[in-house]
Amino acid sequence: MKSESRPNVLVFVPHDLGDHLHCYGHETVRSPHLDQLASDGVRFTSYFTSAPECTSSRGCMMTGRHSHQHGLMGLCWFGWDIHPHVPHLAARLRGGGYQTHLFGMQHETHGAPEGLGYAHNHPARGNHVADVCHNLVEFLGSEEARSDSPWFACAGFKHVHRPWNNTPTSTPDEVAVQPYLPDNPTIRDDLTHFHQDILEMDAAIGEVLSTLRDSDVGENTIIVFTTDHGAAFPRAKATFYDPGIHIPLIMYWPGHMEGGREFDELLSNVDFTSTILDCCGLDLPEDIPSRSFLPLVRGESYDVREAVYGALFYDVSYDPMHYVRTRTHKYIRSFGVTPEDAKGADERVLATFAAGSWIRVDDADVMSSPAWQSMATNVDCSRPAREELYDLEKDPLEQRNLAGTPEAESVLVGLRDSMHRMMVDTQSPLLDGHVPPPAKQIELGQHHRKRLKID
Repeated sequence: MKSESRPNVLVFVPHDLGDHLHCYGHETVRSPHLDQLASDGVRFTSYFTSAPECTSSRGCMMTGRHSHQHGLMGLCWFGWDIHPHVPHLAARLRGGGYQTHLFGMQHETHGAPEGLGYAHNHPARGNHVADVCHNLVEFLGSEEARSDSPWFACAGFKHVHRPWNNTPTSTPDEVAVQPYLPDNPTIRDDLTHFHQDILEMDAAIGEVLSTLRDSDVGENTIIVFTTDHGAAFPRAKATFYDPGIHIPLIMYWPGHMEGGREFDELLSNVDFTSTILDCCGLDLPEDIPSRSFLPLVRGESYDVREAVYGALFYDVSYDPMHYVRTRTHKYIRSFGVTPEDAKGADERVLATFAAGSWIRVDDADVMSSPAWQSMATNVDCSRPAREELYDLEKDPLEQRNLAGTPEAESVLVGLRDSMHRMMVDTQSPLLDGHVPPPAKQIELGQHHRKRLKID
C-alpha cells in the first residue's frame, strides 16, 4: 500500500456535458453511477469554467491559467498550442514522481500527448467511452496500478459530443426542456438523444467505479468527474451564460473527501491544477491564478473567491469576450461586436454573429445542431450587446440586460473595474488590441463558415 500522502488520481473528462446530471438538478437525466459518486464523495455546486470551448477550457483546467495565459485561445487543431514555458498538470505530476497515463483523448495539443507530460498513452478505438473505460478497467487490475509509484490517469472520451448516434430508451415527452430553450418536437428529440449519451457514459464509468470499489487500489485513489463547458445547445456551449460555463465537479477520496457533502463557494476550473497538486503533497506554483480549494474541504482557513472570470477568443471565428461572475451578478464585455471595437481585427476570421447572442464564435457544433435549425428563424438573432449585466438573483435565466439602466449603474461600474483588474493582472491581450489568428485558424475557420453557410 502506498503512503496516504501520495494518492493516485483518476480524472474523467467528457465533452460538452454542461451540468446535465441528475444530481445537479436535471430530473429527467439518468446518471445513477455518477449520482452515487456524488453521494459517496463531495459535490461542488458553483464550479465554473474560465472558457466555454473545449481546448481553451481544458487548458485552463490543466495549467491553472486563463486561456490568454496558457496560449490555447482557440482549438488545438486550428493552430493553437500551449506556450512552451507553461507546464501541463501531467508534467508537474510526472516531475513530482507520478506515473502519468492518458486514456482515450485529450484536447490540449494537436501533437503527441507525451509532450504534455503523459508517459503512457492508452488510445481507444474512436475514443468511445466504453472502449476508454474498458482500458481503464484492465489497467486497474494490473501490477502497474498496484505498484509503489503513485499514478495520475486522465480519461477523455468522445461522449457526450455531437453527433449522438444512439437509440434512446426514453421518449421525447419524458425529457424536461431547459427554460431558456423553446419547447418544440425537434428540441425534445435532440434532448432525448443527448440524455441517452449521458446514460451510456454513466454506465461505462460505472464499470470503472465498480472495479475500484472491489480493489484495494481504490482505497488510496482520488476520483474526479468534471467536464469542459456547457452542452452543445443554443445559449449554452460557446456562451458566457450560466448554461455555458456552469459545470459539475465531483470528487471522492476515501478518508478525505466523502460523506455526500456539498460546497457552494465560487470556484473556477483554473483552481483544478493547484487543488490536485495540493492533494498529492506537491508544491503549489505561486505565479498562476489557480488556488487550491483543498483547505475548504478540510474545514481549514480558506480565502473564498468573490468572483470568477473567463475569456473567449476563437472557435470557428474570432469573438473576443471576457466575463466576471459574482454570487449575485454577471458582467459580459464583448470586444468585437461594434465596428469601433472590431477595428484592427482580421476580417477573415471575425464572427458573423449569425445567431445573435444564442451562439458565439460561430460554434459549428451548435450552429449545425437540429436544435438550432429548429429555432433559427423564430428567435431574435440581433447582434449581441457590447456590454451585458444580469442580476442572477432576480433573473437567473439572464434574460434582462441591465447594462445602461440607471438602477444598475453602480453595479456595472464595480464589475467593469473588477474585470479591468483581472485583465491587467492576467495580461489580457485585449488591453492592447486584437489577437491575430494563426494560418490554420484562417484556413479551417473559412472552411467551416462556408459549410455552415454563414459567410
